[in-house]
Amino acid sequence: MSVASAIFNRGNLKLLAALAIPAAIGWAFIYSQKAADLEVAAVRKAQKENPITDRIVLDHYSLKEVTDSNQIRWQLEAKQGTVQPSGHEVVLKDVVVEYFDGDKLKMRLNSPVGEAVESTKFVKLESANGRRVVAEGEEGKARLEAEKVELKEKNKFLATGGVTIVWPEVAKVTGNYATGTIDVNNLNNFKIVGNTHAVISVH
Repeated sequence: MSVASAIFNRGNLKLLAALAIPAAIGWAFIYSQKAADLEVAAVRKAQKENPITDRIVLDHYSLKEVTDSNQIRWQLEAKQGTVQPSGHEVVLKDVVVEYFDGDKLKMRLNSPVGEAVESTKFVKLESANGRRVVAEGEEGKARLEAEKVELKEKNKFLATGGVTIVWPEVAKVTGNYATGTIDVNNLNNFKIVGNTHAVISVH
């Protein structure tokens, strides 16, 4: 091999080595970018399939509905409210819902647990740990007990699960479920359905 060939070959090797360095760096960058993209895609897929957004816990949670004249129609207060990841539902503990006529309390509901949707004012109250949902009218005029009570628009309610409605010294009615409205005076326009029994007090 001539000296010129040796120099040429050594030059080629240096050139190849010099070119190989940025090529290797570029390949490593592309590989790491691809790996990162795949990892991000996998995380997004996992989040979509199993949302992990933290729940927000609020002590002394409250929700209310007011009339056109800005008077409270009803208000809900809970010892604790946990806003779910969706941001819509709130899981409640130790719930009290009160209905008013002006400043005067007309109806109170108590429940150990429940759920509320702020945007629609939908409220679901449920039994737990041996405690049932209880609704009591002004001065004990009427009392309703059930496993579950759903409060809907226009003061409508749906009570399910061993429903009992008592008008002291007047009547006691039981059934599987009851529907009706809660107005400022009492439970009205209701019907109780399924395995109904009634006890009427005669004086």
